[in-house]
Amino acid sequence: MEEKRDPYDGDYIGNIFGWKLSLIGLVVISLLCAMAAYRHYTMDVPIGFDDPLEDQKERFAPAGKADIAKDTLQ
Repeated sequence: MEEKRDPYDGDYIGNIFGWKLSLIGLVVISLLCAMAAYRHYTMDVPIGFDDPLEDQKERFAPAGKADIAKDTLQ
Protein backbone atom coordinates (compact mmCIF):
# COMPACT_ATOMS: atom_id res chain seq x y z
CA MET A 1 0.00 0.00 0.00
CA GLU A 2 1.09 3.49 -0.76
CA GLU A 3 1.30 5.88 2.16
CA LYS A 4 -0.52 9.22 1.81
CA ARG A 5 1.67 12.29 2.16
CA ASP A 6 0.60 15.30 4.16
CA PRO A 7 0.77 18.40 1.92
CA TYR A 8 1.90 20.51 4.89
CA ASP A 9 4.91 18.41 5.85
CA GLY A 10 7.41 21.13 4.95
CA ASP A 11 7.35 20.98 1.17
CA TYR A 12 6.74 24.21 -0.73
CA ILE A 13 3.05 24.28 -1.58
CA GLY A 14 3.01 27.46 -3.66
CA ASN A 15 1.98 31.07 -3.40
CA ILE A 16 -1.38 31.44 -1.64
CA PHE A 17 -2.57 34.40 -3.75
CA GLY A 18 -0.99 33.36 -7.02
CA TRP A 19 1.89 34.92 -8.90
CA LYS A 20 -0.32 37.31 -10.88
CA LEU A 21 -1.45 39.19 -7.76
CA SER A 22 2.11 39.23 -6.41
CA LEU A 23 3.39 40.80 -9.62
CA ILE A 24 0.58 43.38 -9.59
CA GLY A 25 1.59 44.29 -6.02
CA LEU A 26 5.22 44.64 -7.11
CA VAL A 27 4.18 46.99 -9.92
CA VAL A 28 2.07 49.12 -7.55
CA ILE A 29 4.89 49.41 -5.00
CA SER A 30 7.38 50.26 -7.75
CA LEU A 31 5.09 52.97 -9.14
CA LEU A 32 4.62 54.52 -5.69
CA CYS A 33 8.40 54.56 -5.12
CA ALA A 34 8.97 56.10 -8.55
CA MET A 35 6.35 58.77 -7.87
CA ALA A 36 7.93 59.62 -4.50
CA ALA A 37 11.38 59.89 -6.11
CA TYR A 38 10.03 62.07 -8.94
CA ARG A 39 8.31 64.44 -6.49
CA HIS A 40 11.45 64.61 -4.37
CA TYR A 41 13.67 65.64 -7.27
CA THR A 42 11.24 67.99 -9.05
CA MET A 43 9.74 69.78 -6.04
CA ASP A 44 12.87 69.83 -3.80
CA VAL A 45 10.95 68.16 -1.01
CA PRO A 46 13.32 67.05 1.77
CA ILE A 47 13.41 63.35 2.52
CA GLY A 48 13.23 63.94 6.26
CA PHE A 49 16.49 62.54 7.59
CA ASP A 50 17.59 65.91 8.97
CA ASP A 51 16.77 66.95 12.52
CA PRO A 52 14.04 69.63 12.30
CA LEU A 53 15.07 71.15 15.63
CA GLU A 54 18.54 71.94 14.29
CA ASP A 55 16.99 74.31 11.75
CA GLN A 56 14.86 76.08 14.36
CA LYS A 57 17.43 76.81 17.09
CA GLU A 58 17.12 80.57 16.57
CA ARG A 59 13.36 80.37 17.27
CA PHE A 60 13.80 79.22 20.88
CA ALA A 61 15.14 81.21 23.83
CA PRO A 62 18.55 80.20 25.20
CA ALA A 63 18.63 78.06 28.33
CA GLY A 64 17.79 80.09 31.46
CA LYS A 65 16.52 83.11 29.53
CA ALA A 66 12.87 82.25 30.29
CA ASP A 67 13.56 82.19 34.06
CA ILE A 68 15.03 85.70 33.93
CA ALA A 69 12.05 87.03 31.97
CA LYS A 70 9.66 85.44 34.48
CA ASP A 71 11.34 87.23 37.39
CA THR A 72 11.03 90.64 35.70
CA LEU A 73 7.25 90.29 35.41
CA GLN A 74 6.72 90.27 39.20
